[in-house]
Amino acid sequence: MNVLLFLLPLLFTACKKSSNDLAISTTPVSTLVAFSTAFTNNGTFPKLYTCDSAGISPAISWKDAPAGTNAYAITMHTVPPTGANHVYICLYNLSATVSNIPDAVSGIGTFGINTVDGKMSYTPPCSQGPGPKIYVITVYALSKQPVITVAANAVTMDVLLSAMSTITLGTSILTVTYTR
Repeated sequence: MNVLLFLLPLLFTACKKSSNDLAISTTPVSTLVAFSTAFTNNGTFPKLYTCDSAGISPAISWKDAPAGTNAYAITMHTVPPTGANHVYICLYNLSATVSNIPDAVSGIGTFGINTVDGKMSYTPPCSQGPGPKIYVITVYALSKQPVITVAANAVTMDVLLSAMSTITLGTSILTVTYTR
């Protein structure tokens, strides 16, 4: 009984809420939305953007950037079931005034290298093997342009992701499939 009398005041003290506990969290939530007029999220990637056709880069648009956005970047990759990440586009240094890239983008931003042919450009996917392959396009809203510490011809998606790790305010992902 003496133990209960001792613990009862502690229980009431532990349950008491301070005024700080009642504060509402103001953690920002990313509102960034990426989309394309050529395909839908979780839809089929049009043949036009693959090696089975013209192989041009797809048009990508975005809206509702988080507050403080001063730059954007875009990547497109796939992870095949039997190998390493394949990167088709690594595009950065996109100004905060840009809200889309057109088909066959050029002259906007800076290309990093793709893993297919090692060039500083978009390289179209060439889906190999049976069944649909999944491709992931990500738009990144950044607080500032990433600081890249390697030569331009050495900027991979991994280098870019590392440079953006502390300045990414939000992301939006489009996932598409393609089957040859």
